[in-house]
Parts: sequence; C-alpha cells; structure tokens
Amino acid sequence: MQRLTVITAGQSPRQDMIDEILAHLPDDMQVTEIGALDELTPAEILELEPHADEAGIATTLKDGSIVAISESWLRQKILELCEGRGKTINDLTVIASTGVFDLGTTNPYVIHAQNALDKFTESVLIAGQKIGQIRPLKGQLTRGKEVRDSRIKSVYAPAYNQDALLHAAKQLRDRDLIVLNSMGYDAQVINLIREASGRPVVQMRRVIAGTVAKMIKQARSTSSGADLLEGSALSLRLEDLTKREHQVFELLIKGLANKEIAAELGISPRTVEIHRARMLAKMGVSTGSELMRLIVRNISNARI
Repeated sequence: MQRLTVITAGQSPRQDMIDEILAHLPDDMQVTEIGALDELTPAEILELEPHADEAGIATTLKDGSIVAISESWLRQKILELCEGRGKTINDLTVIASTGVFDLGTTNPYVIHAQNALDKFTESVLIAGQKIGQIRPLKGQLTRGKEVRDSRIKSVYAPAYNQDALLHAAKQLRDRDLIVLNSMGYDAQVINLIREASGRPVVQMRRVIAGTVAKMIKQARSTSSGADLLEGSALSLRLEDLTKREHQVFELLIKGLANKEIAAELGISPRTVEIHRARMLAKMGVSTGSELMRLIVRNISNARI
C-alpha cells in the first residue's frame, strides 16, 4: 500500500485539496492529513500572528476562515511533524505550504511544496517564458529569490476575494504563464484567473500531484534486492522466503531498523524479529550486516 501524509499549514481536514491532488495519482493511495494548527485553540492561533518584520503564511482553518500565522513558528512545527516520516517511497510525505522557506534537512521522501515550486519556476524560465505569480499575502511579495528576477511578476490576491483575483489577473496579462502560489487556490480560482487573463494557469496542487506521481514512478522502476541478486546462487535462496520474509528482506537492505520495518508493514516489532531471523537463516547468514556483505560481494562477483 502506498502511503501519503499531507502536512498542511492550517487545520485538517482539507478535503477539497486532498481530492484534487489524488485525482492525478494512482488509486492505491492511503492518505493521512495533519494540520499544523489541529491541536490549537482559537486563542492560541491568534497568538501566532506574524511579527511586523515577517511575511507570514496564509492558511485555512476548519471553519473555512483564512488566517495569517508566523512563518518561523510554522517552520519549526512542520519540522517536528516531519520527524521520522518520509524514509521510504511507501511513506511519502508532502509539506503542503509554499511560503515556508529554509526548512533544512528532512528525509529523502519528504516533498517540500516550496522546493517543488522553485524547480517548476526554474524550468519555465529556462524555456524563456515570463511568469506571473499570485500570492495570498502582501508580505509574501518580497520573499524568495524570484523577487530579483525581472522575468517574474508577483501580485497579491487572497483566494476569497474575487475582485482582487480579477485585478491580479489583469495585471498579469503580459505574462506567458500564471502560477497560483498557494495550496489554498482551488479549481474555481483557476477558472476565474484563466478567463480574466487569457493566459495558461498553473495550480500548486497540480504541481504537487505531479511531483508525487513522478517520485512513485521513478521508485517503482528502480532495482529491488531481488534484482541485485538475479543470476547468482544467492538468488535461489530468495525463492525459499515467504512473502512476509521477502518484504522484511527488501526493507532491511534499504537500511530500515526493526521498528521502522514494523511501521512500514503494519506489524509489531516482535513479529519483525521473528520474520527477520527466519529470513537471515534461509539466506545463510546470522546478521543484517553479513547479508549486506553478501549482496555487495554478489554485485562485484556474479558467483558467491
């Protein structure tokens, strides 16, 4: 089962956003949504208003209202929520906020919406096109490296203000492409901007969906442990493994510990220990380290 965790800047659920993203992904997705503000009271959320020198982040609450919160607080909260997530392709995690910069290091299968946007923007600029961006907060107009690039024009228009959106669309009629720079802009906003500007419109939800789909496709096409052993005497030992033992084998050679394997397969750590011991015995080794040495030797020498 392919798991996808979506971490939003506001409160969950954001079903409209999740549905739009899933519409472009494989059907076998198990989705978990976490909102950075889920456990906070209205009074506590009010205390998170951005400081005078902060751009702030616009996000949505359960009741549909939109608030601005401190980017520095949100950055730290999202890092906490990402802890332990995104270690394997089967545990993909999306940080669904485009205003959060400089998150630092996370696990390899954590997708940063801002990073995905930066890569998309760079590819469009390389193609020689001019970009228009619509942002939900005025303070965000001065954020990011794109403000120094004359090929990019950013304007302000919150998702709930139709007059502001129409005005923004008219300002960007000279652009080749318009990007809606927030996960909060839905399909209705796309249609409004496209009609008013006459330009192609790209939604961040679609960019994220494309990034997730690409990562899944690339991962599924890479070699498994069985592929590494194909054609060797050691590969015959794999045929003696049960389905569960084979799953443990694949996750073990990816570097996962017993607890991580248990979480990945939805079983207890003790059950993993049992399957792991049986798998190692069938492979003719006593430890995971010995198994890895056998595989490394096999890659360099076709016979073991």
